[in-house]
Amino acid sequence: MKRRALLALFPSAALAFPERAITLVVPFAAGGSTDIAARLLAERLTGLLATRVVVENRTGAGGALGSEAVKRAPADGHTLLFASASSHGANPAVFRDLSYDAVADFAAVALTGVTPLALAVPPGGARDVAGLRAQLADGRGAYGSAGAGSITHLSSELFLQRAGLRAEHIPYRGGAPALEALARGEVPFAMDTLAGVAGLAADGRIRLLALGTARPAPTYPQLPTLESQGLGPYDLSTWNAMLAPAGTPPARVAALAQAVHAALAEPALAARLAGLGVEVPPPTGPAATQAFIAAEIAKFRAVADAAGLRLERP
Repeated sequence: MKRRALLALFPSAALAFPERAITLVVPFAAGGSTDIAARLLAERLTGLLATRVVVENRTGAGGALGSEAVKRAPADGHTLLFASASSHGANPAVFRDLSYDAVADFAAVALTGVTPLALAVPPGGARDVAGLRAQLADGRGAYGSAGAGSITHLSSELFLQRAGLRAEHIPYRGGAPALEALARGEVPFAMDTLAGVAGLAADGRIRLLALGTARPAPTYPQLPTLESQGLGPYDLSTWNAMLAPAGTPPARVAALAQAVHAALAEPALAARLAGLGVEVPPPTGPAATQAFIAAEIAKFRAVADAAGLRLERP
């Protein structure tokens, strides 16, 4: 982007920022959907901000280690976090000894994407939500998740709470092993991202019963929501947001937010994210993003409290 266009996009903030390359910390392993989405966004931001935006993977503890690193970074806008519903929703709700405050220790920049969750069963499992509820009615059923305290764990717990059911939790070492176990019929249901289950469903290895969001997904308009199946209010999804360390100058945060919104408004980027199952949200500025994260933590905490779930950080 030429200097004049940059100034028009970011007014005075562009005069002194960015001063050097920006590091975008992804607190999860390379190659996953969060990492890929971050790299797609970083590529476009490199052009818009006229400086390199470099992705750095800092993995461990469900996103906590990368979050801690950004919390401790200089608050100058040059180190950012690609936060998720795990690092800034489930973790604060579940872990007793988390070493960062998901709201107070960060300056929210923008919400970058939302991915619906879906309820899935083995190919020979229940035909619909009512059938699954009947199957689990004796309390001897089970469900798989990507691990204790994960989004898939909490979303399954909310399903059981809304349905008035009990089932044994079987944590696996990640989402892929949990879905493989579901496909083999080891557990009668699991919840995961729509992006994660779509391929298995297309191959007939699992069956999708419902969405965990309040509205249907554009890519699966025929799939009913759990709320429409008599589960009461049910609206959980995974999401990503860009954050800076607390204390980052508001003008720099605003410049970054405008750049993110400009990138996400590009049809080519939106299409590539859609291929990952990521929906581009309406432009969500710093204040709205901060409020969104706080509300998500409260939502996840209510699920964890009802399940009596409090864990020590891994």
